[in-house]
Amino acid sequence: LTPTHQAGVCAFYGECGRNPEVNVSLVSSRVPCLSNTPARVASGPLLSLLRSVCPELVRGDNETTRVCCTYSQLSALQLSVALSGAVLARCPSCARNFANLYCHNICSPDQSLFTNVTRVADYAAVPGARAVLQYQLFYRQRYAEAAFASCQDVRLPAAGGYAIATMCGRYGAQLCTAQRWLDFQGDKNNGLAPLQIDFHLLPNGSEPGEGIAPLDAPVWGCDQALGAGQEPCSCQDCASSCPPLVPPSDPPPPFRIGRADGVLVICALLFAGLALLFLLALLCRRGSAEP
Repeated sequence: LTPTHQAGVCAFYGECGRNPEVNVSLVSSRVPCLSNTPARVASGPLLSLLRSVCPELVRGDNETTRVCCTYSQLSALQLSVALSGAVLARCPSCARNFANLYCHNICSPDQSLFTNVTRVADYAAVPGARAVLQYQLFYRQRYAEAAFASCQDVRLPAAGGYAIATMCGRYGAQLCTAQRWLDFQGDKNNGLAPLQIDFHLLPNGSEPGEGIAPLDAPVWGCDQALGAGQEPCSCQDCASSCPPLVPPSDPPPPFRIGRADGVLVICALLFAGLALLFLLALLCRRGSAEP
């Protein structure tokens, strides 16, 4: 359903109503329309909102910014980012990495390079339009694991544990991995995902073929600040941010006189001196006592 995989081309665009397969959702379950067409130019309100929600997708002043999402889709994405940001707020770089996952998935102008739509349904409101119900996403394993690592130790004081425990389903924090983390995000039954997303993590050198190029975007480490004047994640939420432990200095060499223990030699000399003084005092007392 995505015959063209190349830069500057979308896999889907716009909205085609609600997903009939999702009955309970905390956010809107509106799904995109199948559209394997060139990315659109972002301008006006759309470009302004993109600068706020997905700044990494905005090109330089002399370049044209193109996207594969509408203003309505980006507004829905903004709400999702705000919800995740509330959980991950203690670590700005983690929150930004997590937001970027969705920014690329929904708005990247190169969306078709790493996306493959696998299931659609007719959208009755618009003749000929088809709603996307399921698609595949291809990521470089390095990218997914780096994003996961930046969030792995972020704490959630309200729950008395780690934020990742709320984002990995039945696995919790201890058994969560990058694959399981993403699988939960793409599960249409998790109450948040509007449709089913199947994540494929590929190691370097592994290519899925058919023109697909796994996404391998930049990632901030949890010990990195997002920009000038900003702080990295705290030591509580990022082990890499903790100052290195300074090993204790070596003890001073033992005091020696020659090859002998210096303290023992001095103690022996003091004892011998005191004993000699005692004997001299005793002899003097006896001598003074004789007629």
